[in-house]
Amino acid sequence: MRGGVAVLVVLLGVALAAEAVSLCSYRSPLTDLSSLMMGFSYQYTNDPYGSKERDVNAGRFTVDYKRLFDTAEYGFDASLANQLDISLLGISTYSTIADGNYKRYLTADGDAFAFAGASARSSSSYSSLGMSVNLGLGLGRFTDVTPLALATRIDEDLVRRGRLTDHLRAADLQILAYEIGSRQTYASLADLLSVVQQIIESSGFVLPGGLDALDLSRISTLLEDEGFTRYCGWDAKAGVGYEILDPSGGANDILVTAAFNYAFTTAPNVQLLVNGSISGPPNLSVTNRIDLGAEYDYIISEFLNLKATYAFSRETWASIPTDVHHIGLNVVLTPLSTANVTLQVSLEHRPYYLEWSVDIRLGISIQLL
Repeated sequence: MRGGVAVLVVLLGVALAAEAVSLCSYRSPLTDLSSLMMGFSYQYTNDPYGSKERDVNAGRFTVDYKRLFDTAEYGFDASLANQLDISLLGISTYSTIADGNYKRYLTADGDAFAFAGASARSSSSYSSLGMSVNLGLGLGRFTDVTPLALATRIDEDLVRRGRLTDHLRAADLQILAYEIGSRQTYASLADLLSVVQQIIESSGFVLPGGLDALDLSRISTLLEDEGFTRYCGWDAKAGVGYEILDPSGGANDILVTAAFNYAFTTAPNVQLLVNGSISGPPNLSVTNRIDLGAEYDYIISEFLNLKATYAFSRETWASIPTDVHHIGLNVVLTPLSTANVTLQVSLEHRPYYLEWSVDIRLGISIQLL
């Protein structure tokens, strides 16, 4: 399994490198990204032979929230991950992790920063709530490249449908990105759409007659896609903290912390995210918490989207580690604008599992009204 994960990472890296044009050279004065995902699943099975051991009555509720804000002078980030597994016939478990950090850049045009943050953790395996504060130094920045990614998507769509004789020049794409990134200054989407139309039609690549109603409708649909975000950058930080509440019920300790984040995209249909962190008392080999994660989002076509994730967490108490691995694959097919077909495959391995758990779900949703 580990070998398969390594091969997957290599293949994803090759796919990213194969893209022709990178978007990460784009610089936005403001990065303000947020995402909130909620999921719920329920399963009930009654054994027809009357064996209660074979009955299943369980559900899972998940919440994943992330926020990233960054300007030339300061920035902050916040995250919340919650998983609640309910079983009416067995053991119910839960896990909640919340983190927040504020950083101040040492210079407006530099990447070095000082940060202060707080973290809270709660789990059914803990004796009590865990809470800590920390501060330190770091290096790196993130930038929102969504405006240029949207401009590129619009250009590619028009060229693919033969509405442009050639791709827009780099200068035109930069102008489009600037206007899209300034959408908050427009009174309405229609006003922004009018400016986008003028920029494209003044490029000299539009067919006689200019953009038609269908072109403007497709451009408007792309601009309204609030779920589409792309960003680039990295940061790494290290510091010291203090454990206000020890989840094991022990004495409060001085903590050492370190974390890194990485985001990369070379085309509008690709996004790679990697993150990791470690924290614990000065003797990390005895007690520590390690989190690693990777996410790859690939828009295969207008109707097909692929998202692969990997998460690893390790908690070590008295030099005894407990590892949790989770691999997820979501394939979303959109044959119609009002219908979605979703295939979800999840693999998970926890301490004392004899083998990987496998969960496969196929869902179909149709909007009738």
